[in-house]
Amino acid sequence: MGRVLKYLESVGVAATYAETAGMSHAAANRRSSLRESSMDQTPPLRTGGEILADALLLHGVETVFCVPGESYLAALDALYGARNRIDVVACRQEGGAAFMAEAFAKATGRPGVCFVTRGPGACNAAIGVHTAMQDSTPMALFVGQVARGAAEREGFQEIDYRRMFQPVAKLVLQIDDPRRIPELVHRAFRVAASGRQGPVVVALPEDVLRERARTADGRPWEAVRPYPAPDAMAALRARLAAAERPLVLLGGSGWSADACADMRAFAEACGLPVCVSFRRQDLFDNDHPNYAGDLSTSANPKLMARLAGADLLLVVGARLGEITTRGYAALDIPAPRQTLIHVYPEAEEIGRVFQPALSIAAGAAEFARALRGLDPVDGGRWAGWLAAARADRLADLEPPASAGAVDMAAIVAAARDALPEDAIVTVDAGNFSGWPQRFWRFRRWPSQLGPTAGAMGYGVPAAVAAKIAHPRRAVLAFVGDGGYMMTGQELATAVHCGAAIIVIVVNNGAYGTIRMHQERDYPGRPIATGLTNPDFAALARACGAHGETVRATDEFPPALARARASGKPAVIEVRLDLETITTRATLSGIRKKALADAERRAQA
Repeated sequence: MGRVLKYLESVGVAATYAETAGMSHAAANRRSSLRESSMDQTPPLRTGGEILADALLLHGVETVFCVPGESYLAALDALYGARNRIDVVACRQEGGAAFMAEAFAKATGRPGVCFVTRGPGACNAAIGVHTAMQDSTPMALFVGQVARGAAEREGFQEIDYRRMFQPVAKLVLQIDDPRRIPELVHRAFRVAASGRQGPVVVALPEDVLRERARTADGRPWEAVRPYPAPDAMAALRARLAAAERPLVLLGGSGWSADACADMRAFAEACGLPVCVSFRRQDLFDNDHPNYAGDLSTSANPKLMARLAGADLLLVVGARLGEITTRGYAALDIPAPRQTLIHVYPEAEEIGRVFQPALSIAAGAAEFARALRGLDPVDGGRWAGWLAAARADRLADLEPPASAGAVDMAAIVAAARDALPEDAIVTVDAGNFSGWPQRFWRFRRWPSQLGPTAGAMGYGVPAAVAAKIAHPRRAVLAFVGDGGYMMTGQELATAVHCGAAIIVIVVNNGAYGTIRMHQERDYPGRPIATGLTNPDFAALARACGAHGETVRATDEFPPALARARASGKPAVIEVRLDLETITTRATLSGIRKKALADAERRAQA
């Protein structure tokens, strides 16, 4: 950050995003004065690409993920001019680049930035945009576009990005005048980071990036998120004071380390059991006595029963989406029988499915900060409720018997014990994810990166982004064989960047989640789910990474030690029996139950 600020000062530009960049308000104000003093100066003549690069610098962008393309060559040239201040990470496929930008945002709390070319590049990147939307992640995707003179002619690789991305982005813009680049880029970052965070897509006609213009740079973006009203906080306390079986549910985006600490302090003071939504386990210390577990795909059935038995549910930051609410069936619709208090940064989202007894429009961090001024409620009367919730959580950490030579619960435990407490874990989509979700213990934010959108192929690119964002922290990716073959080529990006990630490929030779559903709904009739895989360890070595293969549980600890000692990106392939399909059931057990259920229905 220091190198960016020195450059900004040298050109008379200020950075006022104090909280986002970790800058003191006094320093931000001094830089604001510097920038305002330069407003009277005539702006230099610059290409649109140069104006864009200066806008990225102004907004504190230090890392850009991309696949280069001819449609934004002028922007790439401008990034060359800023190469000592902005790191440009060239990826191997636009889907991987977009995943990296999304994960980088999760790992830093700042909008991730991705550049892709028009047409095919934009189509490939759409998976990352959709993930950012469903995960409420701030992200800016810059897409090359045909020149203005070729518009509406179905020019080479032309797509109308407003129509294409409108359903999966907060905002879609096209900049048709280089003089408006500062205005619209500012708007893109502000929208991405404000309210319910999400992705913004900015289309850049190639001739706009080449055209020269004079325009002022403007001011750095600042997020706008609502703060809870005093009367709403008073109402919350009154309802909590009347509760007998309260439960707190944390989720969503817009958190910070301070916000997590504030939330933990309030839960401690009131003796509240706390659970988290799908793939948001790093919002609350999993070893804390108030932690009750997660409402993920591998959720503890006793926690789901506790959710149903609660008389007050305080939801902070979570949308109450399909996974968290078990297909919208965990709570009554339209009005839950629990006293539902929903805290969310977008008023339009509150009550969308479940009508709350109390609505609080506030960002997660802003609400957590407001808790500092709220007198705690005496939680003595629900102490037994809290103790039972914690006991259920601890009992759920006891692993089931393994069906084969590999015990995935033991492997997760071995990795957890070997790596530092602040290790970042990325989790791809698939049944294998149940093991790290259930048996890893996340201690601090940010340490878990996973797609709540359920997009396969997320784990490896996310790990690369996390290592770039936090080079001193250990980064471990869990990915299935199916997901790895979608974006595993980004291991080459890790090698190129020197990002020493460790990837555990859980190889069961199948699209395991779909095979599980086939056996559940159409037992004994599997199709299109079997896979023939390469030797993942050999493939890793061919990329210049370290490679290991594990066929039995006791082979894993030394393999992990060798991977860490290599100092290189590493892949550890774990050969898992397909019979071990989830943390709670075997494939044959699922099939047997489905057949028995079908026979009972036929007899009825």
